[in-house]
Amino acid sequence: MSLVPTLTRRATVFGLLVGVPASILFLWLAARGLDYSELRRSLSNADPVLIALAVGAMLAVYAVQAARWRLIARHERLLPYPMFFGMVVASVAVNNVVPGRPGELLRGYWFSRAAGVPVARGFGTVVVDRSADVLALFALLTLTLPFVAHDAWVNTVYVGALILAGAVAFALTVAWWYANRSPRGLARGLARELPRSALRRFLSGVVRSTANSLKAVDLVVVCALSVLAWLIWGAGAWLAAESLGIGLSGVQIVFATALINLGVAIPSAPGFVGTYQWLTVSTLALFGIGRTDAFAFSVLLHAIWYVPTTIIGFAVVLFAVFLRRDAGRSRPAQAADVTRAGEWRVAPEPPLGRRAK
Repeated sequence: MSLVPTLTRRATVFGLLVGVPASILFLWLAARGLDYSELRRSLSNADPVLIALAVGAMLAVYAVQAARWRLIARHERLLPYPMFFGMVVASVAVNNVVPGRPGELLRGYWFSRAAGVPVARGFGTVVVDRSADVLALFALLTLTLPFVAHDAWVNTVYVGALILAGAVAFALTVAWWYANRSPRGLARGLARELPRSALRRFLSGVVRSTANSLKAVDLVVVCALSVLAWLIWGAGAWLAAESLGIGLSGVQIVFATALINLGVAIPSAPGFVGTYQWLTVSTLALFGIGRTDAFAFSVLLHAIWYVPTTIIGFAVVLFAVFLRRDAGRSRPAQAADVTRAGEWRVAPEPPLGRRAK
């Protein structure tokens, strides 16, 4: 369990040293040559009704993702759906404000605490959950790429996405094979008392939980929910574009959805600031959208999911903290008794019974 804060600290340091400078660079690239008076005019004239609908669409994305994660994680422990939704949004809120994107690590930790399973097994469910997003986005990008005129940088991103998706698929396959078919993996699964370092125990738990979550009966539903979530995200992006008077076709929206969300794997500051703007501006330039309008779209689309998830996510975290504090205060009362004078006293331990012969 001590590995979680260590990994979180390292992710935060990496985000500060690499992500923040990268975000500054990409933000500068995206903001070059902007007409700021036109930018303010464009944002001030955005349709509030369409913006509200876009916010609803983005929240629906997290609702679908929570349902998918619950389906994946039920092989470890089935918890109520609202807990999954809260943990998904809270992890996004953490990524919005903390460098290094430690929200996914915390999501696995929160699930393990709620389900009463080892942290590694909780993190394994998150690995499968996020892998489904990578594979779904890569599939959408592959399907739409031939129908969109694009520049050389898009090919570079596609090659990177191909390598990432291939690595994810290979890692999932190896994890399943090791836990279910490899003689060594099967033997080690039975010999749970072998002395191992904390890191090896953690990795072993992640591998076995990942393999346990890869059930053939679930794959079709998991894939369908993944595609559905990103199509809803695309609908939210289309509403945001329409609110600014930017017209995009269905193919262009799906292409932009996949390209932007795969591209934000680049290290960045919290909330993808900078990289998000550069990717959006560069993608819309492929469709003939001017830099100022594209930048306005990037700012509005970013705010549509960033602001609600940050507010709701930290409200969930605060609510959970208060619940834990109240639960901690109530524990002594459960082992207490009340005297006739109305004073609290600790109830005595019951006497030990005789040993059974």
